[in-house]
Amino acid sequence: MSDEGAHTAGSRGGKLAGKVSSNLNIPTLSAPLFRESHIRNNTDELFNDDNIEQFFIHSFKDDDVHLDLPLPPHKKTVNDLVFITSGSMTRNLGIESFTLSKNDLLFTPKNSITTTEFVSKDLEGYYCHFSDDFVGANPFLGMLHTQPSRLNYIQTSHEEAAVLEFLLARMVRLYKTRKNSHGNYQLISYYLSLVLAELFLSLIKQVSPPSQNSGALSSFMNLVHKHFKRNLNIQDYASLLHITPNHLNKRVKSESGKTASEIVKEITILEAKVLLLQTRMSISEIGMELGFEDASYFSRLFKNQTGRTPSNYRDAPLRIKTG
Repeated sequence: MSDEGAHTAGSRGGKLAGKVSSNLNIPTLSAPLFRESHIRNNTDELFNDDNIEQFFIHSFKDDDVHLDLPLPPHKKTVNDLVFITSGSMTRNLGIESFTLSKNDLLFTPKNSITTTEFVSKDLEGYYCHFSDDFVGANPFLGMLHTQPSRLNYIQTSHEEAAVLEFLLARMVRLYKTRKNSHGNYQLISYYLSLVLAELFLSLIKQVSPPSQNSGALSSFMNLVHKHFKRNLNIQDYASLLHITPNHLNKRVKSESGKTASEIVKEITILEAKVLLLQTRMSISEIGMELGFEDASYFSRLFKNQTGRTPSNYRDAPLRIKTG
């Protein structure tokens, strides 16, 4: 839907509630719960560790991790990174989609909504997740937490990829022998800090010098994530950014190809998907949590954006594609 003017999705055809629920939050999925809910071989030795909420790593090529696909949109309490050495994977981070292939890396900060749309049968590389505490006060991690999502997708050079593969492979070996040496976790944290430093070096090489209009999209999206339940229209967001609504739409459109209103709708629907799949809240309760006084309008908006009713989406999430 194109609404280039001044209003978000909720102000057209339905009324949004003016107050945000104070006792309900978008759920997060801890690493132990993810292990129990979505990994079929979760009792294997690889996963048998009480510290899995602090750190975990595995090789796509060498380790058997039988995911209970499809993975639903979810928020995890840990940071994760995926590095591809062969094959491909399509992963979503928020409302942005990234197709990863050889030498590509995607970092996902904790509490981000993520899911996986496609994995190739010849996929090779590494998956790693870790808590903030595991690496301590790391300045590179702080940068990765706060920058725009699209910058967390890094296309590394051949030389950079070789360094990352060495570090990650070493972390895998240390992780697999962790129960034989109490010092392995400390060594892993040092290697992980080196990985984050390498990501920083790769990142500053690929980031273009800022243009006059750059940054509007990330600033706008940060505001939407904070305020999308509050019935703000595009004029309100523009005022918070100290620009006109028309200027906001033009700058957001130039960076994303979408209008500001379309982004508000997408973020709202993404949060709705997490609530539908990770809670037992009723459809009307989810609508209220997301700021909709009219549950029927929420259902119509969800169907308009996804092609499916909220109930249908909850009962039968789309299957993941492999190839």
